[in-house]
Amino acid sequence: MKLYEVAASPSCRRVNIFLKALGVEVERVTVNIRGGENLSEAYRQMSVNLKVPLLEIDAETHLCESLAICRYFDEITTNHQYLFGQTALEKAQVEMWNRIVEWQGLIPAFQAFRNLSGVYRDRETCINSWGKKVKSVSANFCHC
Repeated sequence: MKLYEVAASPSCRRVNIFLKALGVEVERVTVNIRGGENLSEAYRQMSVNLKVPLLEIDAETHLCESLAICRYFDEITTNHQYLFGQTALEKAQVEMWNRIVEWQGLIPAFQAFRNLSGVYRDRETCINSWGKKVKSVSANFCHC
């Protein structure tokens, strides 16, 4: 198994924190996102969304999206951590908080960074006013 990642990205950090909590070690491959390595034909053959993290289970089987990767490791690892909850209510509450954090915190923060920094202006349209708007949304989320 290999985990393709950019260690500093929030989605990759989520997986790394989860794996550490489970005590799981996996081979890691750093992907040069800024250089467009994730847009290459080789990466395209593995990834549905061309993003990180990406878990290569074997040559034909890949998973993308941090939460899916975490759920996979939770299922294949013998543990009593119950990081996704144990009861029906706990599982629903974990899912609820995942969605709240993603939609009200992470997505606005991602959009603010991309639009204000212009880091990917070579491959997407950056709108400064939108970046400022979602930055305030993200900042307000941190105060709830």
